[in-house]
Amino acid sequence: MKRLLFVAILIISISFPAIAQEDTREWKWENAFESVVLISTEQTSFLKFPNGPNSNESLPPPLHIDPPEPEVIPLFPPKVAMGTGFFIDERHIVTNYHVVQNATSIKIYAWGHPYEINGVIVVGFDVESDIAVLKLPATPTIDHGILKFATEDPLIGDTVFALGHGTGQMWSLTTGIIGYDTRPNQQSSWVSYLQTDAVINSGNSGGPLLNEQGDVIGVNTLIISPTKYYVGYGYSVPTALVERVANHILEFGKHIKPSIGILMGIIEDQDLFYELRDSGKEHYLEVKGLSEGGAAEQYGIKQGDIIVSIDGEKVQVTNQVIRILWKKMPGDTISIKIYRNGRYKTYNVVLGKAEPTQVRVFGKDPEQN
Repeated sequence: MKRLLFVAILIISISFPAIAQEDTREWKWENAFESVVLISTEQTSFLKFPNGPNSNESLPPPLHIDPPEPEVIPLFPPKVAMGTGFFIDERHIVTNYHVVQNATSIKIYAWGHPYEINGVIVVGFDVESDIAVLKLPATPTIDHGILKFATEDPLIGDTVFALGHGTGQMWSLTTGIIGYDTRPNQQSSWVSYLQTDAVINSGNSGGPLLNEQGDVIGVNTLIISPTKYYVGYGYSVPTALVERVANHILEFGKHIKPSIGILMGIIEDQDLFYELRDSGKEHYLEVKGLSEGGAAEQYGIKQGDIIVSIDGEKVQVTNQVIRILWKKMPGDTISIKIYRNGRYKTYNVVLGKAEPTQVRVFGKDPEQN
């Protein structure tokens, strides 16, 4: 039986984008197409010869003579890949980090602009959420649209649209629904995904998932497939997290996370679960552990407490807590209502600052960033 794999949606081929065709009819998706770009990257590998390519490394250098400078020889041909991105303002583009990871050259192609755009720089990136922000040079100026982030989260069953360059099919628009609104990231509780059956493939990485109004509800990032091609399941990073990370990169140069210092999970004691349920107390999220010296421990939260609400918002699963934290910063105060030994109590907790999370991006180690 073939084993399901998480596949980073890149492609190793490149071609030129099409020029938009004139049409007298009103076109609903014009702004979306004008806002999306094709990202072409090259990654060149090098061989390093400490004493020159023709040296005998087994022999020490002669006395009183400085050894030659190491010689670096590029390996050809470079690895070429393609992904998608979209404009969030006049010069900045959001994409996936894995689209530009380790790239030695980045070129952009825009809708209706038949020439490559060079001089693109990576402003910053966040490995954990797999989001990066690029910046175009001041010249040449190009006409393009700008996509807005949706202000409301999509619901399961909502119609959605994916726009990108899957399998080299430039500016392809596909449609589907939100199959599920919270799929976990196996390495980080901070990151979760929207599941969609809109067709996405290699080359769609970094492209927008849009609602019916053409606003961004997510960034297409993963497919789940035994074949590395679409079989019905795609994952997108939700807009709430994408917008947060992009804004942090532009303002601070990196993503800054708050820390609550709690390890959470559903109650394991079935008798307690049924007792709470039957008494009308529908809260089942238990504090499994506390970070030593962390925010929650400092302000009185204890292991075994059951979290009822945060800032008055009812929570029943870990992801609901994380999504509240997506709106917070270190130093912010949150109100945590807990249930302990048959009584309710509320604690005001000042959030700490989370340490950077070491994660692997699609098989690559964090130190390879």
